[in-house]
Amino acid sequence: MINIDAIVKSIKKLPPFPTVAKKALKILDDPDASVDKLISIIEYDQAITANVLKLCNSAFYGLMRRVGSLRGGLVVLGNAELKNIILASTTVKFFQQENIGYDVTRGGLWEHAVASAIIARLISERVGESEDPSLFTAALLHDIGKVVLDTFVDRYFEQIIALVNEGDHSFLEAESEMLGIDHAEVGARITESWNFPKDIVRTIRLHHRLEKVSDDDRITPIVYLANIITLSMGIGVGRDGLSYRGEEEVMKRYGLKARDLQEIVVDFYDEYNKVQDVLGLV
Repeated sequence: MINIDAIVKSIKKLPPFPTVAKKALKILDDPDASVDKLISIIEYDQAITANVLKLCNSAFYGLMRRVGSLRGGLVVLGNAELKNIILASTTVKFFQQENIGYDVTRGGLWEHAVASAIIARLISERVGESEDPSLFTAALLHDIGKVVLDTFVDRYFEQIIALVNEGDHSFLEAESEMLGIDHAEVGARITESWNFPKDIVRTIRLHHRLEKVSDDDRITPIVYLANIITLSMGIGVGRDGLSYRGEEEVMKRYGLKARDLQEIVVDFYDEYNKVQDVLGLV
């Protein structure tokens, strides 16, 4: 087993989550916050502003007149879409490198993150629940721990996969046994260091462990299912593949059938096409 202190030190080396984004996301969660206050926070962030205007002026909105100001962009997009753009603009840098340990191509982990977030939202809509403010963020960041753990997984991959092939370990369990920690726990510690809300930290920590999820947890089961669906679609699949234990309970909990999942996948591609520009962030 590797010295876990080395992994913890790697967590501390990650850059902090951008202050501008954190402030803006907090404002967007406040229904009484003014547009002027929001603009005063994000107008000096070039990436966010550029992506707001890029999406507004894309073919998907089909506006007769091009939007040239941040204020005009906010009117077109609304708070929910803006929140997604801010998250996308600020988190992409954490997912950019190639993940050799998990054998995910450059950009693959990022595409998996975005796809999981979109599917999580679609599941929430499908089951008739109002979308929890933390759902999209938790789904987007559920695998952030892989960014840090990648090098260590690569070093011990043969031992990890041997445990999986023996049949009595999921990839997560084998990861934990060989490294002393798994990517879900590392991800939780990263978001704790960024002072993210407790429900997001909890979901990242438990997104493979439904047996530990409480009955009043509204987002972890959805993120779990979104992750499984995204992997089954081949988006961001690496060496770990589908070697995680599946649970039918989450399907039963929401009354979902195979047909529901098929329709979610169809809806996903419509939404995914809409955010293609955002995937190529400036």
